[in-house]
Amino acid sequence: MTTDHALPYLSENPSWLLTRARHRAHQIVTDRLDAIGARRYHLRVLSVLVEHGPLPQVAIGQLADLDRADLSVTVDELEAEATVVREPDPGDGRRKIVRITPDGQARVAQIGAAARAAQEELLAPLDPEEREPFIAALRKLQP
Repeated sequence: MTTDHALPYLSENPSWLLTRARHRAHQIVTDRLDAIGARRYHLRVLSVLVEHGPLPQVAIGQLADLDRADLSVTVDELEAEATVVREPDPGDGRRKIVRITPDGQARVAQIGAAARAAQEELLAPLDPEEREPFIAALRKLQP
């Protein structure tokens, strides 16, 4: 039991619980992606491209919440495996547009399957009827 002047028990502290859940989620997703030779940043970049279509690299970084250096390395990796290509932006010759290649569609499906499996593993302790309210509550806590 806590009082106003006492520290809360960790097991009652929402920020502690969220941090522990975040670590568990991170490990589950990382393990699933490692098994297929992908990284979390690959998932983020490809998810943005699937949702929004071809985009300038700067826009991908903003939507995926990646800094320039991490984004550049990630796009380089995806381009090296022929998952994405960079093409000149017809509206601005200084920019490149990134798009998923036809070969990349298979990789997107593979990474998507791994990500879905990770979500299932993460949410396995919750009953099916608990999942949507839990996800809705997490959305409310987003900045």
